[in-house]
Amino acid sequence: MENRPLILSVDVGTTNIKAGVVDADGRVLQMVQQELPLERDESGRAEHDPHLLWDTFRTVAQQVAGDYSQQISALVLSAYQLSLLAVDEQGKPLTGIITLLDTRPQQTYSRLASRMDARQLYERTGCPPLFHYPLSKLFWLKTTRPDLFAGARRFVGAKDYLIYRLTGQWVTEASLGTATQLMNLHTLQWDEVALGLLGLDAERLPEPVEADKVLASLPPEVCAQLGLPEGCQLVPGVYDGGAVAIGIGTMLEGTGAVNLGTTAMLRVALPRPVLDGDPAMRLQTCYLACGKWFPGGAINNAGITLRWLRDNVLHIDYETMNREAESVSDTAGLFFLPFLSGERNPQIGNAASGVFFGLRGYHTRGHIVRAAMEGVCFALRIVYDALQENGVTPQEIRIGGGGARSPLWMQTMANVLGIPLQVSHVEEPALVGSAILAYTALGVYPDVVRATKAMVRTGRQYLPQQDAVEGYAKNYRFFRRLMRDLADAFKEHASM
Repeated sequence: MENRPLILSVDVGTTNIKAGVVDADGRVLQMVQQELPLERDESGRAEHDPHLLWDTFRTVAQQVAGDYSQQISALVLSAYQLSLLAVDEQGKPLTGIITLLDTRPQQTYSRLASRMDARQLYERTGCPPLFHYPLSKLFWLKTTRPDLFAGARRFVGAKDYLIYRLTGQWVTEASLGTATQLMNLHTLQWDEVALGLLGLDAERLPEPVEADKVLASLPPEVCAQLGLPEGCQLVPGVYDGGAVAIGIGTMLEGTGAVNLGTTAMLRVALPRPVLDGDPAMRLQTCYLACGKWFPGGAINNAGITLRWLRDNVLHIDYETMNREAESVSDTAGLFFLPFLSGERNPQIGNAASGVFFGLRGYHTRGHIVRAAMEGVCFALRIVYDALQENGVTPQEIRIGGGGARSPLWMQTMANVLGIPLQVSHVEEPALVGSAILAYTALGVYPDVVRATKAMVRTGRQYLPQQDAVEGYAKNYRFFRRLMRDLADAFKEHASM
């Protein structure tokens, strides 16, 4: 076994915590994954237990280090955005970790919206007016549990809490901070206008630090708990989608990133923030790392639509679904609005639901699967159009996630977007992306671009097919019309 530094990357998702030992060539030498239960009920609650989060984190870190433990030079984290936890003066949790899937803040969002200048807040924070952000979660807490809100010492996110348990420091980094609707996108400090909506002091939030720099050496007792060598460094890292994007190569100039998993995102790393000039505020821009901002957007419904079809409608495996979708040349006029869990698009919002339109007796399982794939691509095309209309046009898009394993879906995506797609061959891109930041922070690579070139591998490229591009452009226009025509019906249906 070579005596060279290794990185322990840990990715905290909403359903699992994944940890891997990554070498300087981008290889994942060992990986462990453990489920992270989500506590839900009929009220819309969707929380993680912070104590269980720490215990699970500690377990996967211990298990994955194994025989490599003494070679690990740094620990780096990634985690989901939009979480919120209240803690007391001693750092003890007063609530569960309210996740991005929690819908309770929707109860008080109209009151918050009436108090804010949505455009002003968007231009300051990069966050369009949606109830998903921690700003809305805090307003809900203040409204429904005023004693708890007043008595809490700090409000933090899931990764902030883990860093506190590791180092004793209350810090955050800007890829998470700029997704709270509380951080100024331009200064990367807490925003006084946003805080004023809550009557909240910045000292009750974690201190912003850089994601791509060493924060601290882990205390000896923490190293012993995790099975790591003394002197192991902590690099804060970025949010989970940002880590995926870095891991598939988005830090290279002119490259966009799509992560096609349960949900999906389409973003481009740029040396400046970009906001949507349109009143619809279609882009959400967060900071990424290394002097790069990350404009674009995410959709709630991607791979989850095929899983729903597999488990609840078709009862066939993914391989069969793909084969049957490939057996038909098109959808034969069938459209699918893939909004099974609402959507972040301000035009339709969380009230939206899934819709098959144009269903006829001659449609087969293949048509249904193909329509679902196309619907996801059309939803991402809305984000892509918003980027282009604001002067952002990548030369190619790197794509990763489970959906990238389907050649049909990839070719459909290339045709709908009209841009070359380069599929990533990186194993576990979130872990590799975090390791790229850590190796750069340690000085193994002089910058993140050279680390990317050394550690990221690509596979098949999909080029747009001109005839198909023109046909999909027509279908995309009809998809947008369906969204517009059903917007009021979605709202009425949600209130029934």
